[in-house]
Amino acid sequence: MELWGFKLKHQVAAINARICLHSNDEAKSPSSSTAAGIASEIELNKHFSIPRAVSSMFTGRASLLDDLRSYIFDSSTPLGKDHTQKRFVIYGLGGSGKTEFCCKFAQDNRQSFWGVFWINASSRQSVQHTYSTIAQVGGVEPNERAAKDWLANLDRPWLLLVDNADDQHTSLEELFPQGDRGVILVTTRNPLNRVHGTVGVGSYHFERLGEAEANDLLLRVACEPMPWSTTARDLAMKITSHLGFLALAVLQAGKAIAKRICTLSNYIEIYDRSWSRIRRLRRRSDQIGSREMTVNMNVYSSYEIIFRGLEATDSVTTRDAVQLIKMFSFLSWESLRIDVLTASVEHPRRQAKEDQAVAANPSTTASVKPQSWKQLAKEWITWAVIAFQRDQTDLVLPEVLRDNNQDFDEDRLMDALDQLNQLSLIYYQDATGSYSMHPLIHTWVRERPQMSTSEQCLWCQAAITTLARSILLPPLDSIESAEALRRHLIPHINYALRYQKNTSQAITQNLKARKSSWLTTKSEFGKNQAIESAKFSLIYVKNGYFNEAEDLQVKTRDFVCSRLGLEHVMARRSTLFLAGTYGLQMRNNKAAKLQEQVFDACKTYLGSDHPETLKVMGTLGASRRFQGRFREGRYLLERAIERMTKVLGPDHEDALQARDDLGRLLWMCLEYSAAREHHAKAVDGLTKIFGPLHEKTLIAKENLAMACLSFTGEILIDEPDAHSLMVEVLEERRQKFGKEHPWTLYAILNFARVKSALGAHKEAENLVRMAVPIARRDLGEDHYGTLAGRAQLAQFLVRQSRFAEAEDILNDVIQQERFASSAREDGEHPDRIAYLWFLINCYQKHGMVDDALRISDELLEAVSTIGGQGLGLLHPFAKQLQARREELKGLQTLSGIDTTSDKGMIAV
Repeated sequence: MELWGFKLKHQVAAINARICLHSNDEAKSPSSSTAAGIASEIELNKHFSIPRAVSSMFTGRASLLDDLRSYIFDSSTPLGKDHTQKRFVIYGLGGSGKTEFCCKFAQDNRQSFWGVFWINASSRQSVQHTYSTIAQVGGVEPNERAAKDWLANLDRPWLLLVDNADDQHTSLEELFPQGDRGVILVTTRNPLNRVHGTVGVGSYHFERLGEAEANDLLLRVACEPMPWSTTARDLAMKITSHLGFLALAVLQAGKAIAKRICTLSNYIEIYDRSWSRIRRLRRRSDQIGSREMTVNMNVYSSYEIIFRGLEATDSVTTRDAVQLIKMFSFLSWESLRIDVLTASVEHPRRQAKEDQAVAANPSTTASVKPQSWKQLAKEWITWAVIAFQRDQTDLVLPEVLRDNNQDFDEDRLMDALDQLNQLSLIYYQDATGSYSMHPLIHTWVRERPQMSTSEQCLWCQAAITTLARSILLPPLDSIESAEALRRHLIPHINYALRYQKNTSQAITQNLKARKSSWLTTKSEFGKNQAIESAKFSLIYVKNGYFNEAEDLQVKTRDFVCSRLGLEHVMARRSTLFLAGTYGLQMRNNKAAKLQEQVFDACKTYLGSDHPETLKVMGTLGASRRFQGRFREGRYLLERAIERMTKVLGPDHEDALQARDDLGRLLWMCLEYSAAREHHAKAVDGLTKIFGPLHEKTLIAKENLAMACLSFTGEILIDEPDAHSLMVEVLEERRQKFGKEHPWTLYAILNFARVKSALGAHKEAENLVRMAVPIARRDLGEDHYGTLAGRAQLAQFLVRQSRFAEAEDILNDVIQQERFASSAREDGEHPDRIAYLWFLINCYQKHGMVDDALRISDELLEAVSTIGGQGLGLLHPFAKQLQARREELKGLQTLSGIDTTSDKGMIAV
């Protein structure tokens, strides 16, 4: 009924507009203008995205469209069930027009839905990427789970197209948002999926167009002059019948005739020759022996006619078109943006300018310590290799994307793309400024019998090279053009790497089959692969795919370190990059171990006072804090700040970052005043460098706000105003990252801590209850952010005397296995120590003194390990714990004592 309400509003608006247009002959009468304004104001649709634009040649199935419209907008209960999500399934052969039909329905009924969205269900990775695009519309964290949750709770009518749901390893039902809201259309080749339909007849089976519909489509696409003669109609009937009335095959036939590659009269003769050639080549090769290829032979044969006609036309535009479509077949078939192609030419030029000064004279910047002749020679050779890598002579690229030290001819690129678009080999999407291919064409280009395994490797490498060249390395990756490409590149990187793996395996199998002892089957990881992997891992990290990034970074680091050793800056940077990824995965021990290696190398090859050595010293000191090694971390950070101040100056970015990290460590040592002093200096300095709203500045402001709170959760100082600082941080992160980004969730948690410190415990609870499910969903149950949120929620419940709820949460949070990847081998993770204290306080306030003492025994043993080097019992927190234990022992011997005092309670 809600959907009907919105639809009725739109229809009323449309009728009013038409009434005004017909009621006054004056084109610009006041009444007409007013009505038109009102109609535009209440237009329902705000978001419209479909797999591809509906062809102006769309023909047929009008009655099915009308029936589907009645099923969807019928106000009666669907299939006699209450509260059922409206779903309809279109299944049948590939190329039978399923997607085109759904796009047509979406276009015709656009104003009945606030949002029209779609997902590519051909693979799990495609599902994740296209759902992340929907999530961005909703302002939630860009991932599948967040997008589905947003749709499930959206109180406006929406339509979701689930396209190409053919992945046998994915349950179709898992792809649907939960609940009873929304309308879902599914296209699939699997007839078993029709059981998911819930309205009307539930599903349509598409095999072929009607005879009249197929003939009309062919003649219209072929641009045959109207009125159509009897001869033209008869020839069209023979062709469409020969093609089995399959929509995509008929469309390709019409394109071939329109381009004068053949005629209505000789099309069948040429088609049969093409079909025979494909069948003959398939018998010679086992590349394409699947049932899918056999079923879709009509489409492939029709396509082959167009492709061979394109190859036979010897012009720059057609050569470029052929090369581009071969490369496109190794990228994702949907949403290839033009700026990826242009960036693959423009970004390397920008990167080369950035590197030029360093590459010209590397020995002046690589080290401050005297080097041996052998070290200097190795360094010079390394930079020579880097310079060689910028030479494009050995790059595998389409000709139109080669730099050749000339101005990039974008018009030439657009001509080639336009050629492919005119032949319907690719489709242009106005809304997104991107191109897509039909999945059948995408498969055929890549796996046609004429495409040998070696040629597949060639064009797969061209795709990988193009993607890698479009990516800029730090610090240039922060420019606007690089930022915009990051998330868009993920599906293309995934597809290209997967195809690369498949083609490599095919070559290995071919070589083994030849049984030639002198042939090698080992695929070598070389310099080009290292550069590509480093760039792709950067994209993965920026988009939160840490496991994928780790796999590539390990390969890159192993390769670079084995060739260059940690004495070279590239090896050190790749190692620190991997360490940073480990840190994001909460694997702090592995991260610190790598940082130790780099630190030792910097001291050996650069000297103790080199800026790079000092920066790594500070980074390692910050990691020690996460490991609970406070004494060592403090020494490293204080030493780094002291030396940076002398070498770089007190206002250098690295010195300010180290100062901010030291402030956090001091806060954990209960040295609140000193912590605030360091954070305040970091805020002032970073504001001068980056401005007040840069993320580095916001992190320092957030740390300063937290330093205004004590471990007991009390406000220590009125200035600076912790509440105002957190309001600024939270608002900026919501605007910049979205409502569900990890940095935003962290700000919500800290804002809630400030709220509770000011006495607004219920408001704090509500904030955290909203954030914790998102953290669980996106970060995982055992991520430190999720655990911190749950522990703080328990604290807010305790302050509201809701002890049982808090105890359940804390007993789950303190499970030791949750901290296994970050705890020291010889001690506890600092966060677990804090959460044990929370539980002691909860038990005591609840009057459960025996349980509080039991946990205090465990905590006392854990505390002895904090601080590093067995100095835990000297930590200020240990003294408070001892005092609390004595208090609990006294209570244990007494009865009738009020145990609700909050005095001495520590709360992180």
